This record gives sequence, structure tokens and C-alpha cells, in this order.
Amino acid sequence: MSKRLLALILSAVFFLSALMFLASCSSGSKDSSSTSESSLETSAPIQTTKKETEEQTTSNEVTTSDETTELTGKEKMPGYEDVDFGGLVFLFNATVSDPSENWHDDSTFWVEGIKNESINDAVYERNEVMKELYNCSIEVDATGGSAYEADVASGGGKYLGTTNCYKALAIAGDSYYNVLKLDIDFTQDWWDQDFFRDLSCDGKLFSMCGAFSLIAKRAVWICYYNKNVYDSKFEGIDIYQMVRDKKWTFDAMIDFIDRVKYDANGDSKYTFSEGADSDIIGYMSTAHNYRSLYFAGGCRYVTKSSDDYNGYFVSSLVDPRGQDTLQAAINLVNNDGYLEEGYSNCDKGMANGTTLFVSNVLGQLIDVKDAEGLRLGVLPMPMATEDQDGYHHLPDNHATFLSIPTSYKDISIASKFLTLFAYHSYKLVYPAYLNTYKYIYAHDEESGEMVDIILNSVCYDPGYLADFSGSFNGYVTTMIQQNKAGQFTAAATKYTAQTQQKIDDYRALIASIDDNY
Repeated sequence: MSKRLLALILSAVFFLSALMFLASCSSGSKDSSSTSESSLETSAPIQTTKKETEEQTTSNEVTTSDETTELTGKEKMPGYEDVDFGGLVFLFNATVSDPSENWHDDSTFWVEGIKNESINDAVYERNEVMKELYNCSIEVDATGGSAYEADVASGGGKYLGTTNCYKALAIAGDSYYNVLKLDIDFTQDWWDQDFFRDLSCDGKLFSMCGAFSLIAKRAVWICYYNKNVYDSKFEGIDIYQMVRDKKWTFDAMIDFIDRVKYDANGDSKYTFSEGADSDIIGYMSTAHNYRSLYFAGGCRYVTKSSDDYNGYFVSSLVDPRGQDTLQAAINLVNNDGYLEEGYSNCDKGMANGTTLFVSNVLGQLIDVKDAEGLRLGVLPMPMATEDQDGYHHLPDNHATFLSIPTSYKDISIASKFLTLFAYHSYKLVYPAYLNTYKYIYAHDEESGEMVDIILNSVCYDPGYLADFSGSFNGYVTTMIQQNKAGQFTAAATKYTAQTQQKIDDYRALIASIDDNY
């Protein structure tokens, strides 16, 4: 069965489901306003525990005292049966983090209608379900942000939220709520608990990330492979089981590269080409991948003093694993079956069957999904060693997150709506997201499982996302490119003071403001 036919089947399922919830009113315009006058007493920050291991999978079951009931997301969320928003319109401002349409996050919140595309149709269905169940509408302003900025400056309260790339010093101010004081239980599965654990500091955090944060998911670095090339050499070896068994490491990847690389013209070099008699490359990626390999080895630029929300940031550049991880990454990319190329050639190598492995961000699989004859599988980034605590994945700085402006005064309404928005996104949109990788972008059931593992093992490091680590971030790439792992300790020591100063500046800033309630 073709990918296109599968896409049509999946979209038809979402379309038929959505029809059941269509109300007589239209889907709404992209620009409206909402007002409310109720209020909410502040609540103590919820303390979160360390997230479950990367094998955790999404669940559609809620256990009661009497029975386990499967919930579809098309009925009211348990505990919120009496919620009725009285026709309120919830308006979001969308950020365009890159000119490419792939990075526009307005479609996270609102789409015009059914397009026979599973994620689009699931977003539409979620909005129609929430409209029917809770008497509200969802809209988005993707005009560039000037109207949003003017509304916030005037205190108009028109916008419930805005998306932004994580710039800690820019968003930690009087214009945004400390989301940890909202009446929301962020330990639930529909919230990204890694995000809240990693980026909360001194009981404060000014953004949120949940099942609706599709651009944040798109931005995570992954590995993927050409199944046709793989099957030609490794029949009977289940690479997905290697992932499950924690055997998927840098050394394992080197072994695959050595066994698959092929020097077609006998010149003792492995180069990319599109000709009929091309070399077979084991692994291809861009220079941007090198810091992802460093994080895949379990290293961080900044860690926390504790896993709860009240923990504070600590520079961890001087990591005892750092030099060994760099050396392991160097061993991988110094293999003559590895090529550093541009994004375009990585796509071509995967599409034309001359490359086994490629690393890129998750969302860029869309660029090869229609390649003729390509059978593609998704994998986590490999671990540096088998004794790691698990897989680790770095989100690119295109990732966007949701912040709530203080100009929106009704935090009781905001808390209820955002809880419901995340919950129904988890039930309706996230499964469609995984199905897209199973059937549209990739070519097997296991790829959905792998994507779930990846998205449950993300490193939200403020040293990278908020640039606390400064020039050390670029120096990680330089050390790998130039085979200089021996410079790690000196470089990490050199940049520690700068990193710690940025952390201290951030802590002083957030201590100088209240929770904005």
C-alpha cells in the first residue's frame, strides 16, 4: 500500500470523526478578542519528579476506583464536566521562527479546515471537539506580532498566549506570568515534564511545552535510515530491538557504517554523488549535528541543583564525561564512511539510496517523504556508551514554546483552558503526529514507537537554548571537527565563569520580579 493511499485513509478517519462534532457555527476568523472578569487565588508550585524512562508510551486510559475506562478525547476531560466558557474566543499570537513554512507554528493552534493531511485534520478536529464540549473557539494571529505587542503594551488582554523561541532573559520579565503558579498540574502526561524540570529555576518559569507544541517536537535532532540500504546488508538484525535493549551506541553505528560503506570506483575515498555508480555512505549529516552528538552522550552545558521546580541552574561545562564523549563522537565522524554535507545533499543521499544513516531534526523528514521508492525508518540518536542512563535528544533553537502575557487578566480561565487544550491535544493531535511518522514520513509501525522514545528523552538545556554557555557551544563543534578532544577540560574551564555569570544574571532578574499575579 502506498504512503499516499495510507495518508488518504488516515485523513478520512479524522474527517469522519470531525464531522460528528461540527457545530452550526463556522470555524471562526483569525482575529477576535476575549474578555472575562473572574479571578483565581495563587497556588503553590507543583513539585515534579524525574520523568519516566524513554520507553514510556502514550496512554489513553484513566483508572477510576471501579474500572479502567478508555477515553478518546472526544468527551469532556474527567473533572472538567461542568466547564462552559460561554462562547469565549481564545486568541494566540504565533511566532514564525524561520521563513520556511515548515516552521510556522500558527497551525499548532488553528487550521482552516480538513485538508486530507492527518496532523492538520487532527488540529481541526481538536478545535471542533473543544468548541462543542466547552462552548469556546480557538483562533490565531499569524500576522507578525505587531498587533500582539501593541495589545500587551496597552494591557488590552486580547491574547491568551504567544509562542516564542526560548530566550530566557527576554521573556522573564513583567510581561509574562510565572506559569508554575497557574492552577495547572504539569506532571500530567499531556505536558512535557522534561521541559518543566530542565528550565524551571528558583520556582519560576515563563513558558510551557505540551502535546500541542508541535514545532518544539519538529526541532528535535534524530537519526533516520534508508531501509532498502539496510536490508541489503543486515537482514535479520533488528535495529529497533537494539534501541530497546540500549545497544544502539556510537560504536554500534560505526560497525554498521564499516559493513555498508562501498567505494564504487576504488579510489579509497567515499564521496557523495548522484550518479549511477555512486559510493555508499554509511552516515551523513551537517556540522550542526556535532553538538547533538555531544548531548546524545548525556552531557549538558547547564544542569539543575535538584529536579524539582525550586532547583536552580548550575554550570556543568566541566563534566567528567565530556572529554570521553567528545572522543567517542570524533571516532564516529572520523570514520571514512561518514560525510559532513549540507542539508540538501543529506536529503538526496537518503532519497537516492546512497546513504544508510542521516541525522537531522525530526520535522525535516517532510523533505524526503515523497521520494520515489524510499523506505525510511526513524531512530533515536545513539548513546555514547551502553552504560548511559538512556537516550538524550537536543532540540534545535527553532523550537518554540507558549508564554502567557500578564495583559490577559483572567488566570482562572487561562488555567482551565490550557489544561483542556493540552489534554485534548494529547488525545487527538499527538496520536496523529505519531501516525504520520509511522505511515507518511516513515514506513513502519516501529518508527512511531521510536518517535515516542525520542520525544520522551529531550534535553532542554538553557546553556544552549538561552545561550548561557556562550562561545563554548560553538567550540564543541570545533573540537569534534578538528579532532581536539584533549582541549575539552581547558575550554570548559575557560568558559565556566562566563556561563555562571549569565546564570547569576538570570537568577537576579527573576528574583527582582514577583509572580505577576
